[in-house]
Amino acid sequence: MNPAYAEEPPIAVRRIRPAAAPAVSASADGAPARMLLLHGLAGGASVWEGLGALAGPAWELWAADLPWNGFALPGWWGRPPAHWVERAVAAVPGGPDVVVGHSFGANALLAWLAETEAGAGAGAGEAARRPLGAVLVSPFYRPREDDFDWATLSYYVNQFDRMLEEGLRVGAGDRLPPELRHQMALKVRDCVGPYGWLSFFTMYLDTPRLPVEELRTPFLIVAGERDEAAPAAEAERLARALPHADLRVITGAGHFPMVERAAEFSDAVGGFLGRVRDAARPAGPRAPGPRTTAARGPRPGDPPSLDGVHLMTAAVEPTLTKALLADTTTVRLRPRYEGSNICTWIGFKHVNYLVEEAVLIHFAHCGMPARLLYEEYGLGLDVVGLDSRILHAFHMDDEAEAEVVPDTSPDDDTLGFKVTLRVDRDGSTLKAVTSKVRVSLRTDTYLGLPTEIPGELARFTVGRLGAHEGAAEAARAAADAAPAAGGDEAAVLAALTEGRNAHAWKWNISYPSCHFTERLQMDGYLRLMEEAKDRFVRDRGISIKTLLDERQWIPVVPHSVIDIVDEALMEEDLYTVYTVEEIYKNFTYTSRMDCYVVRDGRLALTATGRIVHGYALIENRRDWHLVPFDRRVLDALGGKPDGS
Repeated sequence: MNPAYAEEPPIAVRRIRPAAAPAVSASADGAPARMLLLHGLAGGASVWEGLGALAGPAWELWAADLPWNGFALPGWWGRPPAHWVERAVAAVPGGPDVVVGHSFGANALLAWLAETEAGAGAGAGEAARRPLGAVLVSPFYRPREDDFDWATLSYYVNQFDRMLEEGLRVGAGDRLPPELRHQMALKVRDCVGPYGWLSFFTMYLDTPRLPVEELRTPFLIVAGERDEAAPAAEAERLARALPHADLRVITGAGHFPMVERAAEFSDAVGGFLGRVRDAARPAGPRAPGPRTTAARGPRPGDPPSLDGVHLMTAAVEPTLTKALLADTTTVRLRPRYEGSNICTWIGFKHVNYLVEEAVLIHFAHCGMPARLLYEEYGLGLDVVGLDSRILHAFHMDDEAEAEVVPDTSPDDDTLGFKVTLRVDRDGSTLKAVTSKVRVSLRTDTYLGLPTEIPGELARFTVGRLGAHEGAAEAARAAADAAPAAGGDEAAVLAALTEGRNAHAWKWNISYPSCHFTERLQMDGYLRLMEEAKDRFVRDRGISIKTLLDERQWIPVVPHSVIDIVDEALMEEDLYTVYTVEEIYKNFTYTSRMDCYVVRDGRLALTATGRIVHGYALIENRRDWHLVPFDRRVLDALGGKPDGS
């Protein structure tokens, strides 16, 4: 360090608001939960006034006046920014439970946590307790070194005074005329100086080198939709890179969401703080009183994540369903290794697994993970409708970006979602899958009657699968068309296929295909649909292996649909019928799958669906292309005797 800066500037950390209600802290002395607030470059503690007025009463608020404030004490840049965060943390009596950083302060906090978790902290930081959670507001982040170029440098040099001016505009509103505001921004810029700016940009340049994927601290990342200094896209990339992070993008806000949208910002932070506090609550008898599930985080002992996505949510409203029905969830997913059966291509079943997984993560992000719904309210989360179009093939080791958008109308009795999977190909991002998903919440009676169900969930709750709109009509139509089931297995199968271009078989439902202790789940029907195709073509003399060995042809699926219209229970006999309905221009054929159980001497439909198939020729280990059906395949699919 330059000897001229050997004497460090002081750091002022002061309590700006005491706790007004008892809280549970990780401290052994029972002290209140403490939150430390870190301002950005050329900022000050006043930027947190909105949070101080709106934060929950259980939290004691501390604010640091850091040496990079609006007066920019000389020499602070002689130390890494993380050093000053370490000093601020150590200055809070007992240490903070949560640290909130804005802009430059957010990046300094992130760098300090990376050092601390790697065991690189020094001095006073070794005695300071690592916080239970961190909130990064408007952070700067780029994941790759080649994301920076000369244009980036030029932008942040030439726009620095404008960024400072924006802070003055947000803080002062209309009280400062534009020309005066501009002159003040230039004065602040000169006060920060080239070394202060260089400290900011050096830390920004270092973000690709931060081991963010190794950090175990839970994070909430808050970004402004209109932020031109630290774009929301960078916050999203950081949230993806961190193992346990939630992202909240605040509509209409810029670089100062805690000022521009104070109430929404405080709600977002409040929801996160509640979860951090609850996660630290010692195990023991539950205190009496009402429970608000939307504000509950994982209990001690709960698994902390769902496939790397932290279950602490950014659901910020007191109602259970508002985020579920309004917020969009984006998450990175990988197809399972099991799904690559031919070369490195992923089959349709596992593509649909990704869609289902994305919806489950959306529920978790919105404060209602499937486990909580079942354990707290006795509600099983059942996917009852799945309509997926595959536009581009997935390969082994692909990483998909899954976007879940709620799609529930006011009069719907199921929860609807539109899911899009995107994948990177040759430098561009392709829309690979679009899917429509319907979900019912089924009351569990296997272990006794459930507890009282919140009223806002009631419209999506059913006592039996198939009670949702449209399912009953499909089941009744199938019951009218289905034959009587009074005969033996052979007679039932013959009746199901009579007059159809179909193949049918009976299967006793095994428990690995069930969930919630008793019933066949959507994944089980996806497996049946895959098996139905395999059985049909084998029966017609053009099995999967036959066409692979003879022609290097593989089956491809551009579209699949499954609807559950009634329940099929563990160890019931399920009759599955696969019928080829249409061949389109010798390139694709559409098949229908119907699944029945025998009840009261008749066949009752439990699920129905359609799937579109084609064939592709393997060109090499990476590529394939569609091929038209020849006479042999057409005859086999059409049910003609010479098809074999």
